[in-house]
Amino acid sequence: MPVFGLSALSALWLSAVEAPVTSVTVYSDQARVVRTAKVGLSGAQRVELPRLYGTVDPSSIRVEAQGAEVTRVEVRAVASDPLPTSEARRLITELERLDDRLSQVRAEREAYSAQLAALGKIQPEATQEKQTPGVSPRLDAAGWRAAADFVVESTARVQAKLRELAQRESALERELSVRVQEARRLGAAPSRQGLEVIPTLSGQGTATLTLTYVTRGARWYPTYELRLEPESNRVAVAFSGRVSQETGEDWENAALTLSTALPALATRVPEPATWKIGQRERFIPTPAPVADSWRAPPPAPPPLPQAPVEDARLRSRLLSLIQGSGQPVPPPPPPPPPLAPMPVAQADEAPPMASSTLVGTVLSADTRKPVPDVVVTASSPNAPTDQVVLTDAQGQYRLPRLFAGVYVLRFDHEGFKPHVRQGIQLRVDRTIRVNVELLTEYLTEEIVVVGRAPTVDVGSTSTGVNVDQDFSKRIAVNRRAGNAGGRSTDMLAEVAPGASGDAGGAVASVGLAPPASWQRPVVDPELPASLAGGYALAFPAQRRETVLSGKGERRVPLFTESWPVQVERDLYPALTPNAFLVAQLRGPSAQVLPGGDAQLFVGADPAGQARLSVVAPGEPFTLPLGIDPAVRPVRNVQVVTAEKGLIGKKDVTDYLVTLEVANPYPFPLALRLHDQWPLSRSEDVEVTLVRTEPAAERDADKGTLLWRVSVPASEKKSVSFLYTVRHPKGWRLTQNQ
Repeated sequence: MPVFGLSALSALWLSAVEAPVTSVTVYSDQARVVRTAKVGLSGAQRVELPRLYGTVDPSSIRVEAQGAEVTRVEVRAVASDPLPTSEARRLITELERLDDRLSQVRAEREAYSAQLAALGKIQPEATQEKQTPGVSPRLDAAGWRAAADFVVESTARVQAKLRELAQRESALERELSVRVQEARRLGAAPSRQGLEVIPTLSGQGTATLTLTYVTRGARWYPTYELRLEPESNRVAVAFSGRVSQETGEDWENAALTLSTALPALATRVPEPATWKIGQRERFIPTPAPVADSWRAPPPAPPPLPQAPVEDARLRSRLLSLIQGSGQPVPPPPPPPPPLAPMPVAQADEAPPMASSTLVGTVLSADTRKPVPDVVVTASSPNAPTDQVVLTDAQGQYRLPRLFAGVYVLRFDHEGFKPHVRQGIQLRVDRTIRVNVELLTEYLTEEIVVVGRAPTVDVGSTSTGVNVDQDFSKRIAVNRRAGNAGGRSTDMLAEVAPGASGDAGGAVASVGLAPPASWQRPVVDPELPASLAGGYALAFPAQRRETVLSGKGERRVPLFTESWPVQVERDLYPALTPNAFLVAQLRGPSAQVLPGGDAQLFVGADPAGQARLSVVAPGEPFTLPLGIDPAVRPVRNVQVVTAEKGLIGKKDVTDYLVTLEVANPYPFPLALRLHDQWPLSRSEDVEVTLVRTEPAAERDADKGTLLWRVSVPASEKKSVSFLYTVRHPKGWRLTQNQ
């Protein structure tokens, strides 16, 4: 029996341990955090881990142990320690007392300062020989000493009092400063909601405990720094990640990994439903229903504001006293950033509103009369329970306050065959009418099967129209999510309501929609999950990093490489005298690199910015590296005009264009020279390209020329081309681009 008691006490023993953040994997909109702790065990023991604050997903919490067995894990929501009421009231009393004493001391100091100023204005005057009637006699020389003694003694007494008051004020201010610091620590940190994780471990000796969880409010953005080294024709690539987080906890000296993956908390595998073909009811044409006049009840009024609790009142009083003391007040914590919508349905999302309605009328198929007391059952995967109602004397039924989703209606009545209507798509705040006719148990009829498509899809509650091939080409292209650039029959009811083609057309169902719980993934195009082009990549940081919560971005170096490049200079002398540096290369990295912003440098000089797309290993791509100010092309044009022709005189103008480029570098310079000749838009104007020296690549449709030349070190290179323009004599030509 004593052994059992000791084991029970050891199992209830609770020890608090430090579990710092050791590693973090940052995704596009969340982070996976790992905390590690060392625990000494002697049997079964409960371990209290640090509280988790912020937007931690409780379902993602995992506890593992090396050297021990995890027998139980308790996770419960808690708030931080409440404000100590007695200590807060004591501080409020002290602050109020100090404020009153300071006000009294300062008032006395002002009064004595006024007395000292008045004493300084006392000045005895000499006695005049003749006294003015009605004026008080002034001091004679014998009274000067008494007046001077009075002024000196009074001034000394007032100055001593002022010194005493200054000392008292200084002591009170020091004491007030201490109390203000206590009040700031006590009242400036409101309680926060968090999670408390308490695992129970069983083992002997030292064990390593690992706590893993997912939290929101973290993100990273890929960024590059590309530095061209002209002498070696290589580009130094520095790949980094701009990391920021507002998770409510600091990551200090943690191993960071930046990932482009988009983890999902839940993924459903599609399951094919049973596909049956058969005749369940005869075809009954039904006119289009009118809009239901029933209106949903107004929403419930908002709850009344609650009276402030004692904790909030005391905290507010403490902060007001801190402000009144003239001490700086810490700014309130910034509100948490808006969270990007998750790509999958989350467990903590607000449940959909039950604001939809199903109505209808049940008739007998043989008598066409309403059938009362029919049991109507509505079931849906989105509804917690089935809804059951009975039809009234007119055969009408109403199923209010339904959740949005796909419903199945079942109609049961004695003497009639059970009827099931499936695939009823009910959306939020909608009212749908579903009318049915029940077949009696003894009703028989002959059904003639005709080899043509039905006008109405009797197996669906959605309205259908016939669509021929020509009409399907004329419908608008549907740009809805999940069907980019494809035509969809979802828009047929809006394009041609009530339209019908020939009987041979295909039947298209209107109102198709994904399940109500499906959500299209919404990811910021600037986040790495989008910039990586669908690749799940992971980049560990080069060293341990510290990222503080709510303290802005931190640039985390990921890797540095040197890539060989082929540097060329593109010159457009007809448009600009600048030479544009362009690097042609193939992705030499061993893994796929996400796109992102890149800072460009040529040597030590900044050359601008660029936007990189996804770079696959071995994939060729181009890097714009700015302008080379040392290379300046020269373009000269020689014009010669003459008259030609025997019958009709025409003006013929020859244009000789010469391009010259000097190489200022001690190494060969690869250039691409671009120029163009004009194209005619009139039959009376003829433009002919006569020659190019050396031969150039021509684009006759655009009228462009391209020379690929290499200029030797410290030399010049020239190219030229000649074209003629022939037009009737006296014409004035115009040009446009």
